[in-house]
Amino acid sequence: MDWFQPYEEELAEVFAECSKKIAEFPPPLNQIGLQYMEKFDVFQQGSAKNYICYLLPFWMKDLTDLPANVYRDLSTANIFGMLYFFIQDDIMDSLPEHHTPGTWKHPLALANLLHTEFISIYQTLFPIESPLWSYYKSYIQEWSEGVIYESQQDYFQHNPTQIAKKAAPVKLGSTAALLLSNRHDLIPVANDLMNNVLLTLQMMDDWADWEQDLSDGSYNCLLSLIKSDYNLSKEHVLTTDDVHRAVYLHETLNHYVSIASAAHLKILDLNINVPHVISFHETLVNELMQEAENIENGRKMLEHGGLNYYLSVLSK
Repeated sequence: MDWFQPYEEELAEVFAECSKKIAEFPPPLNQIGLQYMEKFDVFQQGSAKNYICYLLPFWMKDLTDLPANVYRDLSTANIFGMLYFFIQDDIMDSLPEHHTPGTWKHPLALANLLHTEFISIYQTLFPIESPLWSYYKSYIQEWSEGVIYESQQDYFQHNPTQIAKKAAPVKLGSTAALLLSNRHDLIPVANDLMNNVLLTLQMMDDWADWEQDLSDGSYNCLLSLIKSDYNLSKEHVLTTDDVHRAVYLHETLNHYVSIASAAHLKILDLNINVPHVISFHETLVNELMQEAENIENGRKMLEHGGLNYYLSVLSK
């Protein structure tokens, strides 16, 4: 099932609306904001494609019946929220030597303007007494816990779906649509669904970013799994060669994929009618499976005397 093309035209309107609002920010934050948004604009070549942030409200159409402009408004709000939280991530992930006076003046000022737009849209849709604001508070608390405790508690080993905490604000997109459609009863199962999707999405990111995370000392699901598979302590510092051996010469990635596959089975067991969300998650799992299959084929070459393959792995 195509989870993007059916909403392409509406999404173009959403990004145009975001650009229009950011262009009205005071200079130079308007230009800084537009340049920052381009990094995540789905229609820009080479941008980071955070599909779930943009599309989740639209994907809820099978469970909800709202005016078309409401789905667009929720998507617009999600983009502003996404940009706001990404700036927070950028600041938290920056190295200490970059913390010089004034370094983050413009990003922090921009973040607050983005957050204001994010909240303003929700305020037009939900009165102060709406349960939406309790969910909002809960999701922000989850995000805060994920940021602080992800590494300390080694979420991926002890309760993998808690990995989703760092992306918890994304769930506002589904929760808001359900509340506006008087489907409050479906919010718990929708949250379970999203926690599993966000887990796999983070696993995909961590597979792509493990070298950078290893260099920065950032928490990473793949690196956590390698330590567990080899009975290494949480404090053990892996080397690049350690990871290459685990991934390319042993079967760590197969284990990694099995966790994502298990998440997909959990999603199917929830029996919630959100085919585009399920299809999106299936795409993620299939991409991980393809990576593992490619590596397994290379491993078989090694078993048959593929010396060049072994040397190419160690040189990565």
